[in-house]
Amino acid sequence: MYNIWAEQRVRSDAPALDAVAQDCAAQGITAQYNKPLKADYLAEQAVDFERRWQTLVRHHADAQQ
Repeated sequence: MYNIWAEQRVRSDAPALDAVAQDCAAQGITAQYNKPLKADYLAEQAVDFERRWQTLVRHHADAQQ
């Protein structure tokens, strides 16, 4: 889920959660019990995804210096 969100985050400051859910479904990524991921579930994760994104961006920028 995070990798798909991050791919879209490269193109947008606020990835469309419906699009992330669709991409997850296209790649066979599901929620518990093989249920499709929904935008509301991804919205719950968005804060952690953004935190991870910011941390990794800083880490990669520091590594380039």
